[in-house]
Amino acid sequence: MKNLWMVLLVTCAWHVQADDEAYQQCLLQYQSKVEVPQVVGLVRSACDHIHRELALLPRKKAYWQCVLDYIPPVKTPEVIADLLQVCRERHDFRK
Repeated sequence: MKNLWMVLLVTCAWHVQADDEAYQQCLLQYQSKVEVPQVVGLVRSACDHIHRELALLPRKKAYWQCVLDYIPPVKTPEVIADLLQVCRERHDFRK
């Protein structure tokens, strides 16, 4: 029984480490594209939801991926709300 707990603990620790690596890679990939300071928190949230949330619905993941795909390169804060609205309409995970 003790060995089973040890295997489970090691497996969970490896999974968390893999998720952290994917999260860090996400930040590296998308934060480097950010041009508007208000977008930094959105990118961090999107990477967090995609790579650290254990039970992520496919539509919710698609929403956060949409945020990562379209929000970082915006050049003016005025378009952020419009793009977020489009992502919400395309990937409404409350359905």
